[in-house]
Amino acid sequence: MTKEQWLAIKNHDKTYDGQFYYALKRSKKVCRPSCHKNALRPERVIIFDTLQDALDKGYTPCSKCRPDKESWAGARIELANAAERMVLEHYKEKFSLEAMARELFVDKSYLLRTFKEIKSYTLLEFHNLTRCEKAKELLHKPELSISYIASEVGYVSASHFTQVFRKVTGQTPSQYRTSYLRSLDE
Repeated sequence: MTKEQWLAIKNHDKTYDGQFYYALKRSKKVCRPSCHKNALRPERVIIFDTLQDALDKGYTPCSKCRPDKESWAGARIELANAAERMVLEHYKEKFSLEAMARELFVDKSYLLRTFKEIKSYTLLEFHNLTRCEKAKELLHKPELSISYIASEVGYVSASHFTQVFRKVTGQTPSQYRTSYLRSLDE
């Protein structure tokens, strides 16, 4: 192992991914240089030029960095994307961080931190944004009441819906509807 390779492993440097792979003697796992394994020691690491070389020697792909998946974005990105999909599929339901973390098999603090780092907004902000985007679609239909729309996107009360909608969009639902309808007349 060269000093450059060791620094790449130690610093989890993504730019070296695909240039070489390293394996851990004890666990028999092979990883990308960017893998976030903790407390590595150089004497416990073996370097391979290709993934196939490591597999041929009996090492198995790490489940954290997935060197066997060429287009794999990473565990943290996959977790954030899975949480995002859950919000999109269940936006009408009351937001429950505990239930989401349990379903994704992670600690709720880790889920919150990871989602915020990857997506640049919190899960609750995304939940409210999603509800407001769905509400905007319904607000284009003047025959639907604000109360009905609030309940359709998952809010129990129209006043809470109005408060959240204003915070997210800068307008009340009524103001949004009025400006939308005016834009159609112009």
